[in-house]
Amino acid sequence: MKASRLLSILMILQARKHRTADQLAEELEVSARTIHRDVDELSAAGVPIYAERGRQGGFRLLDGYQTRLTGLDKDEASALMLSGIGTALDDLGLKDALSQTERKLMAALPEPTRAKAALVADRFHLDPLGWYRQKDVTPFVTQIAKAVWADQRISICYDGWKGRVQRNLDPIAIVLKAGVWYLIGRAESIRVYRIANVRDLNLLDGKFNRPADFDVSGFWADWTQKFETRIRSDRAHLRVTSRGLRLLINMGLSPIEILPVKDRSDVSDVELAVEDETSAVREILSLGAEAEVIEPAVLRKALQSEISQISKKYVN
Repeated sequence: MKASRLLSILMILQARKHRTADQLAEELEVSARTIHRDVDELSAAGVPIYAERGRQGGFRLLDGYQTRLTGLDKDEASALMLSGIGTALDDLGLKDALSQTERKLMAALPEPTRAKAALVADRFHLDPLGWYRQKDVTPFVTQIAKAVWADQRISICYDGWKGRVQRNLDPIAIVLKAGVWYLIGRAESIRVYRIANVRDLNLLDGKFNRPADFDVSGFWADWTQKFETRIRSDRAHLRVTSRGLRLLINMGLSPIEILPVKDRSDVSDVELAVEDETSAVREILSLGAEAEVIEPAVLRKALQSEISQISKKYVN
C-alpha cells in the first residue's frame, strides 16, 4: 500500500508539475502529515523532489526528471482500453490517434494482460445519450478543444439566455456531460458555456495564463450543484402511485423526500424540486393520472387550467 502511494505521488507530480500537501492528501485519501513523510522518503531515495514555500507553495519535481516506470497490471490496461468510450474522442478529432494508441498498447502488453484488456474492449460499450435524444450539433468543439490544449485565447459569438453576445474568452477546460459538450471559459469571471450554442469562433493573438491549481473536476462538481440548486429552487408536494414514482425516477427527477401514505401501500407522498411554473406543469402532466399535486396551491391551479384547455381540444 505504501509503495503504491509513493509511486502515485511520483506520477501525480510528473503529470501535474505542482501539488500542495493538502491536494495530494485529498487525492490519495491520507493525511497531509503522511504526505510530508512520504515526500521525505522519496527524497531520501534519490528522487529530485523539492518543496516551495509561501502561499502558492507545494511540491515539485526537478525540471527534466521523468520516471521510466511503465508497467501496467491487468486492471490498469483494461482501464486504458475504456479511455475512448462513446464518441467523445471523435468529437475532439482524436479517434484515429486513440485507435493507433490502442494497437500499440495491445502489441506491447504481455499475453495475460493483453487478453484481459481485449476482453474489456470487446464486451463494454457506452452510449452516453438518453432515449429519444439527438446528439448536440457542435461544429466548433474540435477548434475549442485545440484552443484549450494550446492555452489560446478565443472570441465566440454565443446564444445565451438573454440573447446573442460576442465574448473574448480564455478557454480553460471542456466537459462532456450526458452527451453535451460544455466550455469552461474565463472573461471577467469563470463561467460555463454550452458549445452547441456557439455560432462563430475566432482564434485571438496571444496565449493566456491558466488559473493557478485550477481543478476541473472540483470546479464542475461545485458548479453543477449550484446550478441545480439555482434552477430548481422551488418545491412541490406530489402524491404519486408506485408507477408514478418509477416514471419520475426514469425522467431523472429524483425526489428529495419520499413518505408512505397511511393505509395506501401503492401511494407515496414526495417532495420534488421544480423549476418555473411552466416547466413544472409540463413535467407533472407527463405523469398522467399517476400523480396529483397537493401543494403549492398556485401550481395545482396552473395544472387545472392546463388540463381544462387540453380537454377542450378533445370535445366532440
